Amino acid sequence: MKLKRIKKTFFLLIFILVLVTTVGWSNPQETGKKTNVVSIDGVAYKGYKGPVQGEIKYKEGRPADQNSKVRKASGDIESPYKVELVVTTNYGNKRLYSKNVGMVKDEVGMEVLFRNLDIQTAYGGGFVNTINGIESNYTFFTGKDRKKTDWFYWVNGIMAPIGVAEYRPQPGDIIWWDYHNWSYTMFAPAVIGSYPQPFKNGCFGKNLGTVIMYTDKYKQEAEKLKQSLIKKGIKQVDIAKYNPTVLEKPKKYYMVVGVWDKLAKKSKLIQDINRKNKLIGTYVKFENGKLNRLNFKGKAISSYDHAGAIYSYAAGLGSVNPIWMITGTDDEGVKMAVDVLINNSKAIDKHFSAVISKDGIENAPSIN
Repeated sequence: MKLKRIKKTFFLLIFILVLVTTVGWSNPQETGKKTNVVSIDGVAYKGYKGPVQGEIKYKEGRPADQNSKVRKASGDIESPYKVELVVTTNYGNKRLYSKNVGMVKDEVGMEVLFRNLDIQTAYGGGFVNTINGIESNYTFFTGKDRKKTDWFYWVNGIMAPIGVAEYRPQPGDIIWWDYHNWSYTMFAPAVIGSYPQPFKNGCFGKNLGTVIMYTDKYKQEAEKLKQSLIKKGIKQVDIAKYNPTVLEKPKKYYMVVGVWDKLAKKSKLIQDINRKNKLIGTYVKFENGKLNRLNFKGKAISSYDHAGAIYSYAAGLGSVNPIWMITGTDDEGVKMAVDVLINNSKAIDKHFSAVISKDGIENAPSIN
């Protein structure tokens, strides 16, 4: 009897060992705990502990400081797929976080946030209410305490038309979150601070191709800009003479090179972009032969007789076909703007728009 019990115990232990081993390989969470490496569809992810659902990261209806224990980042993973995750405040004027982080193929963007940032969500888990303790002043506030300051995000320089809980990142994407006042600008559909995106990867898995349009005298600059884009890995680049009609319903990404007066003379759209400035998130204005750099309220902070500007326009939230303006008050200004993209593009990193003058390269809007 004793021998039978020993045999029975032995076979039971063998069965448990086999069961644990099998579960460990088939369950990503268990594998992450035991071996710290998970294989999903043949791809190895080190440090992956499985998906983190929004409903366990916060309690709806409570301010962020009361959720501090349940909104801690779970930690980055090692993965062959990377995205750049950036967090700024005040229209890109202050950078809080910037890192290439791992992603799991086909996961949603919220998972990337949960692993790397302290996140509190709201409205059922799809809305980012707090990042690293900086909370929306709108969601859980009322009366005089409620202010229009919130988090917004762009994918490769294009404001996402869907929530981060639905967006599925593509390897190489730049996911940029900025916290700012939206009293004057509800949405900034396109920004320049993720260059050379969107020209390199496109947006949401699609790349429309790029066309550099130039006015007379700027064909050589357009050619140089094309070659610089090719060196940065952009494969679909064409150049063409300026045709403002095409910009009304763009089907590709357009970069427009020329003196602003000449561009605007033939285009009501470009005139409207200039007039609406703060409402559409460009924050630069050409007026009476000068270029004005604006603050977020639309007030001119500085004004230049000879200056260039780089800014991006899209028709509205959900529009993924931005038009980039590389322009200036005169030839000198245009050439300075083109030179920045070719030789000093890092200088516009995380800028909403840029003004280039003898004072240097400045982000627009100013926070003053």
